[in-house]
Amino acid sequence: MPKTLTSPTTMDALVELLGDKLVPFTEGEVIDVTVVLTTKDHILVDVAGLATGIIPEKELSADAARFKSGDVIRAYVLSTENDNGYVILSLKKAEKEKLWGMLETRNSSGEAIAVKVIQANKGGLVAQYGDMQGFIPVSQLSAKHYPRVNGDRSQIQTKLAELIGQTIDVKIMSYDKPTNKIVFSEKAAGDADLEEKAQEFEVGQQVKGKVTGIVDFGLFVDIGGLEALVHISQVSWQRISNLRDHFTVGQEVEAEVVSVEGGRVSLSMKKLQPDPWQSEIKSLNVGDKVDGQITRVTPYGAFVRLSDNLEGLFHVSQMPEGEKPESVVKDGQTYPFEIVSIEPELRKISLKLAVATK
Repeated sequence: MPKTLTSPTTMDALVELLGDKLVPFTEGEVIDVTVVLTTKDHILVDVAGLATGIIPEKELSADAARFKSGDVIRAYVLSTENDNGYVILSLKKAEKEKLWGMLETRNSSGEAIAVKVIQANKGGLVAQYGDMQGFIPVSQLSAKHYPRVNGDRSQIQTKLAELIGQTIDVKIMSYDKPTNKIVFSEKAAGDADLEEKAQEFEVGQQVKGKVTGIVDFGLFVDIGGLEALVHISQVSWQRISNLRDHFTVGQEVEAEVVSVEGGRVSLSMKKLQPDPWQSEIKSLNVGDKVDGQITRVTPYGAFVRLSDNLEGLFHVSQMPEGEKPESVVKDGQTYPFEIVSIEPELRKISLKLAVATK
């Protein structure tokens, strides 16, 4: 006579009776269960018609209060049997697994998601997606939300705190499920309105605008409802170390569009200025003797200031064999040099020490 199931029974007894055909689930899986009874501190469920499961209070989700007997819900298996024979389940972890699945899908498709800013620190923003949290580094914020602090880095966190409570669109830069670490990028998500506006501009176009922000790496400029960036390397042919010494917010500037990517427009101010390097280099030739001041000594040579606009390189290959650059020339000292080569396309002048003549 075949064995029959009796109630109550234990999971061990069912395993002995049905073997590997027993339960179509294991620890770590998310399964469908049917609500049997709900109380304020736990929910009892039927698990595949084979066992009774319990969802303890600490594992209930925010919407658990609306569940009623007969509802089919998704739950995460924490343990296939506790000391009392119950399957232990979690709604919280099931929700998190669902969110991870959505994140992985959105990451694969490159689709943007909406997150809510809940915290700010000097490095960026903490944003919430469902019950999970991720980080948006300052470098990954859009121009619209980038903190403008006029060089006062102590104000970065204060500026970022103004975004707490706002919902912004981001894309996933990286995620690590075992450690629950997610990094978002608002910059990568772009903005449909900004992208449409950016298409009004084309490379080579000259524009006028007002400086709206000054940061270490460049100027933000409003060019008619769109904020563009003039990188510090594109501000002037002369080297500028502190933009705040030369520009103020509200100042009008002229520039040339050098790139349009998505909703981002990049500008160059120096393209509208004559290149002093090209002008001055016309008066120099290979073999000319020039005086130059050492501005920087490196393992591969020394940089030499020939004028306000010209800089040459005294390469280590032009130095006595076996000598280190710092033993040949000293920073800040002026020496006589001879021009070895001029490469206009690379804006490069190569030098060697001039041989003294009687």
